[in-house]
Amino acid sequence: MSQFKKKVYIVHGDQSSANDHWFPWLSQQIQHSGHLARRLTLPDPSAPNFQNWQAAIQLQIPRLDPESIIVAHGLGCLASLHFLTQALSQTQIRGLILVAGFKDKLTALPELDGFIRQAKLDMAILQKQIATRFLLFSCNDPYVSPPKAVLLGHYINAQMQEVNHAGHFMRSDGFDEFNQVWDVLKPLLHHSSSQSLL
Repeated sequence: MSQFKKKVYIVHGDQSSANDHWFPWLSQQIQHSGHLARRLTLPDPSAPNFQNWQAAIQLQIPRLDPESIIVAHGLGCLASLHFLTQALSQTQIRGLILVAGFKDKLTALPELDGFIRQAKLDMAILQKQIATRFLLFSCNDPYVSPPKAVLLGHYINAQMQEVNHAGHFMRSDGFDEFNQVWDVLKPLLHHSSSQSLL
């Protein structure tokens, strides 16, 4: 049976872009392994607007299927989870990898409160319709404290991995490459979801 190409969508967070941090490196790894990578571009990341971000995600992820995988960072995690809550009523996806994800207000970033308040997540849909859920968080993240990340991990029943002293997983924290996220993603690319349907 021919290997299905997986589609991996990479979603950046606030104060960031598709070309920042480890996103270009990860999309290169994905393409080298024969799969498709798409880095989303979200409008005005220095002052994120919830509705505009949702419209941009819908435009750039027109269709999800059982071979789709989403990798998101920071505020992009919450935006993706809201999008998936709406989009997955009729379909499943292969995997979701969240880096420095959260669902509740952040003490360090009160300016995001309005954005965070608008996100509506459905725990049942997110657990049932996403085959593999993974969350990576850092012990010394200045924005997303470990308890906030773990709270989200429990909410979607994700496998969790703490990365020591990784800050907020930004280029300034030394993350223009990110081997731990690639280690989590690789097995998802090699597994064909059609096997579970046979």
